[in-house]
Amino acid sequence: MVHPVQSVIESLYAAGRCPRLHVNATHSAVVCPEEIRHQWKERLIIDLDASYPLDLAFGQTGLAANLSFGGTVSRCSFPWEAIYVVMDRATGRGIVLDRHVPESVRRQSNPSPVAAAAARTDDPEVVASEPRPELRAVADEPAPAPAAAATAAAEPAKAEPEKPASDESAKKRRAAFRVIDGGG
Repeated sequence: MVHPVQSVIESLYAAGRCPRLHVNATHSAVVCPEEIRHQWKERLIIDLDASYPLDLAFGQTGLAANLSFGGTVSRCSFPWEAIYVVMDRATGRGIVLDRHVPESVRRQSNPSPVAAAAARTDDPEVVASEPRPELRAVADEPAPAPAAAATAAAEPAKAEPEKPASDESAKKRRAAFRVIDGGG
């Protein structure tokens, strides 16, 4: 049986779109460079740009891909339970796997009444005590639905700007990177 995350990723690829994943890098089964795990924690954003030679593989327990972080390619793997958003990078439409959303992200998605009031008023005296939500859970069970685009403090991990994929350009990009093992 195909996992819903895989289904959405494949649908986006079939439509010529770039899937963006939100991943909880603190999940014990995630394999990625330690500095990335510590930097992004529960909010790792991955673009699966088809123009980059990802060597994307789906398995029973999750997915694996070659990802570039700062010009160094690492083989990373993410269990299904660590992926909580799959969306189209350009439109922000996709799914939220509510049961996989980390508690810290969920708290930011449900602001306090003070923060909600501050978001609705122009009164400079009303100041929110919590940050405005970046992600809104839209489904308990995986189903296509719009997802709010999340904004990170820095750019998400991505291979290169979107451009038409070709075997020749993919070979050139692959040759420019040094591959390391992302395993522990």
